[in-house]
Amino acid sequence: MENIFINSLDEYRKKCDMFLLSDEFQSFLDSFGVTCVMKKYYDAFLRQCDGGKRVRAYLVQLGYEIFAKDVKADKAFLPSLSYELFQTGILAHDDIIDNSETRRFKPSMHMDLGGGHPGISKSICAGDFGIVAALEIIARSDFDDKTKLRAISHQNKVFVSTIAGELRDIEFSGTTDVQEKDILYMNHLKTAQYTVSGPLVLGAILSGADEKSIQQTEKFGNLVGIAFQIRDDILGMFGDEKKLGKSVTADMCEGKQTVLSAHFINNSSEEDKAAFYKIYGKEASGEKELLAVRELLIKSGSFEYAKSLCESMVNDAAKILEQLDISNESKNKLLGLLDYMTKRVN
Repeated sequence: MENIFINSLDEYRKKCDMFLLSDEFQSFLDSFGVTCVMKKYYDAFLRQCDGGKRVRAYLVQLGYEIFAKDVKADKAFLPSLSYELFQTGILAHDDIIDNSETRRFKPSMHMDLGGGHPGISKSICAGDFGIVAALEIIARSDFDDKTKLRAISHQNKVFVSTIAGELRDIEFSGTTDVQEKDILYMNHLKTAQYTVSGPLVLGAILSGADEKSIQQTEKFGNLVGIAFQIRDDILGMFGDEKKLGKSVTADMCEGKQTVLSAHFINNSSEEDKAAFYKIYGKEASGEKELLAVRELLIKSGSFEYAKSLCESMVNDAAKILEQLDISNESKNKLLGLLDYMTKRVN
């Protein structure tokens, strides 16, 4: 099932990559005016777009194809790019928040724009452009005004949810008493809606799907998104850095609050908690300390608990999928999405 999804994603990615380099997309950028000022920032923005997996954008098109009665292959393509533009914009902000100098194995936008305070300031503005452009590209798509208005309203809700999730993540940083329910809600806000349910529902809205189908799709997407985040947090502590393409000590050094850390706090001795927090959340911690943290997470049962919770959500998502009134081909693609998002190693 995963291969069915991956093959479709690969086809979409190639089309998306070509479009972002096309004269048509350049005309879209130029249509905002002030190109004389914005040109170098558009170029920096496009450099940041390069290399993305395009999963969120593809899910818009997939959500449309699943429910559309008369599928026109290209009709949902333009609004699907809303997620690429929004993602590039907020990743520019996210890298500033996380003080990250790299993104997709190259300089993050604020470093690409010179670094320091000037680079940060320029990157914030360029990121803001991505958020504005994400809504404008829907407004220019080939749908009736009522559908476009509903789609834009949906996107605004997803965007605000993402912002709220990021704020909650910042609030949790450095704390040690965050409960699992708070972390799961943060994952719902920051990851599930932005990464899975939001794109799928946008596609469903564009297709004219009925309310029941939209609600079921949203529930499915939220479960997949939270399971994805739990899996990502597990990989952040137990993954292979070479396969992940990112540091496996970053979450530990940051003191990231996850289902793993929440379970550990409630299921460990005072001695083990003291040992854990001598390491967790300390910037100087390295690979030796990571091995010690891994042992503590395994000893407390937190590692197995997080895996079990992820699997439970995957099973619940599969049950909802069975209830959807869609073709077997569409179900297979969504099952492929489920595998891709929750069993990935990179």
